[in-house]
Amino acid sequence: MFIRLIVMTIIFNLLAETTLFAEDHADGKNTELLKAVEILDTAFEKQDDATIRKLIDPNHISIAPSYQFFNRKDQLKALPELKITLFEAEPKKILHVTPKTALITYKAKLAGTYAGEKLPARVQILESWVKRKGKWIEVSYQETPLP
Repeated sequence: MFIRLIVMTIIFNLLAETTLFAEDHADGKNTELLKAVEILDTAFEKQDDATIRKLIDPNHISIAPSYQFFNRKDQLKALPELKITLFEAEPKKILHVTPKTALITYKAKLAGTYAGEKLPARVQILESWVKRKGKWIEVSYQETPLP
């Protein structure tokens, strides 16, 4: 029992130390990642197909209350159906699972439609990013509606 407690304490401390409040304490490791996130968010708002293509993996998975896509091709094909009029993100929390992988979580306020249906007003977001050839690429995106 005592050994289990020590192991759990060590694991908790390691996880706590690797979780960064990125917008409050953006260091060199997160600056590049947060810039990629910002560029991708803007690209979706402006429906910039070329930029989205560069910043998401071909096998990108995107799951939200209004849609599900299991590759980049299908998501880009449906892009004209997405109309975003408001996207306000709260501070992001970044967990670097490895030096070349990151999970980003945050809450956001949304306004807009997808295929004519209203988007949820508040969501919890989880993004998965991988650094390939020196560039951060999003490999998955998930939204969960909040009350």
